[in-house]
Amino acid sequence: MDKKLFREGISRKERTLFLNTRMRNVKPGVCVERARLITESYQMTEGEPYITRRAKGLKYLLEHMTIFIDDEELIVGNHASKPRYAPIFPEFGLFDRKELDLMPVRKVDTLQITEEDKNYLLNDIFPYWETINTGNRSRYFFDEKVLDVLNSPYRVFNPLSRTRSGHGHYLPDIRRVLEKGFCHIEAVTRDYLDHLDYCDVDYAEKMQFYQAVLIVIDGIKSFQLRYAELADRMADQETDERRKQELRLIASNCRQVPYNPPRNYYEAVQCFWFVILIDYCGQNGSSVSGGRIDQLLGHFYETDVANKVLTREEAGEILDALWVKHSDIIKAGTFSSVKNNGGFSTANNIVLGGLDREGKDAVTDFSYLCLEAEEAVFNSEPNTSIRISEKNPDRFLERVIEILVKNEGGKMPFFNDELIMDGLMKDGLTREEALDYAIVGCVEPTGSGNTMGSTNAGFFNIAKCFELALFDGVCQMSGVQMGLRTGKAEDFKTIGDVIEAFRRQLEYFVSMLVNSLNCTEKLIGEYGPHIFCSMLLDGCLENGRDCTRGGAKYNYIGVQGVGTADVGDSLMAIKQMVFDEKAITMQELLENLKKNFEGNEPLRQRLINHVPKYGNDIDEVDHMVAMVGDMYCDTVKKNRTIRGGHFRPGLFCLSSNTPLGKQVCALPSGRLAETPLGDGGISPKHSMDKCGPTAAAKSVAKLHHQNAINGVNYNLKFMPTILRTHDERKKLVDFIRTYFSLGGMHVQFNILTREKLLDAQMNPEKHRNLVVRVAGYSAFFVELDKDIQDEIISRTMYGEG
Repeated sequence: MDKKLFREGISRKERTLFLNTRMRNVKPGVCVERARLITESYQMTEGEPYITRRAKGLKYLLEHMTIFIDDEELIVGNHASKPRYAPIFPEFGLFDRKELDLMPVRKVDTLQITEEDKNYLLNDIFPYWETINTGNRSRYFFDEKVLDVLNSPYRVFNPLSRTRSGHGHYLPDIRRVLEKGFCHIEAVTRDYLDHLDYCDVDYAEKMQFYQAVLIVIDGIKSFQLRYAELADRMADQETDERRKQELRLIASNCRQVPYNPPRNYYEAVQCFWFVILIDYCGQNGSSVSGGRIDQLLGHFYETDVANKVLTREEAGEILDALWVKHSDIIKAGTFSSVKNNGGFSTANNIVLGGLDREGKDAVTDFSYLCLEAEEAVFNSEPNTSIRISEKNPDRFLERVIEILVKNEGGKMPFFNDELIMDGLMKDGLTREEALDYAIVGCVEPTGSGNTMGSTNAGFFNIAKCFELALFDGVCQMSGVQMGLRTGKAEDFKTIGDVIEAFRRQLEYFVSMLVNSLNCTEKLIGEYGPHIFCSMLLDGCLENGRDCTRGGAKYNYIGVQGVGTADVGDSLMAIKQMVFDEKAITMQELLENLKKNFEGNEPLRQRLINHVPKYGNDIDEVDHMVAMVGDMYCDTVKKNRTIRGGHFRPGLFCLSSNTPLGKQVCALPSGRLAETPLGDGGISPKHSMDKCGPTAAAKSVAKLHHQNAINGVNYNLKFMPTILRTHDERKKLVDFIRTYFSLGGMHVQFNILTREKLLDAQMNPEKHRNLVVRVAGYSAFFVELDKDIQDEIISRTMYGEG
């Protein structure tokens, strides 16, 4: 088909392959430029209100950071001074010499950094921030008793993990920018500022907030025009007429968006990327998510194709370029952080399918074009999610499965529209808002453009609470009295006594979790205001308040429980073996747990094989696991956030089940000390689901998924050889539909062989392109820590033997 927008000379397939290969061949590194620029700005604004300094810092960065347009790029905008380099955010936290030395040699999330740049950071940048970065300031915001308990390497959760990051994990209102541009937000802000009431007790805060918004918008205008000017200069020097014309189009796009609303599809895609990119440049949070991309961009596509402005293939070519761009954004983390959540995941989630805002089937031709981009690029980013309604055609699901089988990897999880919408409405959203929900980060359902959800504020080790319940609050890994004294388990008379001790430990540590996260929110509200985000969330402009201080319409803090299946299986083992059959005394069981079953492997095997396990459609144990999940969720969600909302529980773990498992002693389920906890969050324990995927799914669906409305995670792994034909894939579609009808919220697949994973572990250079589903996010398998690789390999594989 003849091209309408671009000149002949390179095909969509050729360009996408070129862009993607170049991105995948980059050796990621550390960029110190942002650290220099933000430090210069803060030094120039000493004494000014902190929100003003934040605004001027972002403006200064956008006006001075290195920008570039690479060969064959159609969508422009870089995160650092080089492709796939990680900027440093010294205002949130610093790295010491040991961390910087580790970066180029560590086996996970390896980052190149020169000695010159290390010395520059350590000697010229970090000293300025040493006492004023949020990570350091946090010591003034936390109760010493809480920190004393939780500073242990075997703690139930890490209260300081979020003090080094900004506010990611939200859905900006990109639709507002696409429809009206930042020029409209600027006009609205000026009007609010001009009409402030002098008698308003919050006058100063509102005035400073509105002034900060206007400063940031000035920076946005400068940023986009810098790209327009660069593209024009490059076009003037370009001898190839095809590329010259493309550069002129890029210049035209960047003169228009995002300050002004896009006039066509190409400008709309560029606008979409600028909104995401600028937010990532400004703060250190992850999972600034793009939302319902087929609903946001679809009408631009349909209009331009109908008016013969461009062809479908050209629209796909632009979309492929956007897909590749998502992998350019990476973060520099500490070794402990990347070891636990490696793979350079920013989890920028974009969503396809589901219902539209009128409740009708939202799958369109553009949805399928997005799937074509996913198939062609198939990187770990973007974190593409699939909303599934009863009204969506099976062909849509089959197309997703076809891509997973073809690429042999793990991406594109499925979400149950009807269940999630109902759950969000019960949690306070209107029906219209619930219809337009999207997924943030990994698996977190959230309102679009109206919610500051902090959806991944931390992981809570439910299994550690259970260990403490069995040992009167004493940590078996350290011997320290960490939890409450809830009584000696040897004196417990019934399984109800065990459950009550567990409940008390859970409530005790949840109270600490709530305290520490509210303290963190207070810290970030004072020293990490997020002006760009606030412009794109309902409520902030209306209230004259930054989103970090409660300005948004909806305010939550999302925390995830890890180890649900381990605790449920363990309770079942105690009930049957100790109280029902009296095959072993509680004291004998505890002694074996202390010794990690050393010298008594027969007992461990009996606990594993004789006692029913979650994941086999056995009501008694499945309901035990459901009870554990409900106990955690009910305890969490009754608490209020400092921003005026409530805590939202989730049951998912990313890859934290591996490091959190290292903090827990042996359990009555037969699990050995320091081994991974159950993966996913609600998935059955590794290899315990003996009766196949149907029985496992029925077990998982017995949990009350809506109670964990911040998200759940159910992992499945299939051999690609059992999904080759249309009929075989149709069976998987029916499986998903049935699981959702039973009450499942989420399911995701790794479709690959164990042999391929093992070969990739042994020969990483041969498998650099292998994408796997870690938990709620995807990653290149070879970029993960070996412990996490081993955990993925160990998961139950359906279709073997």
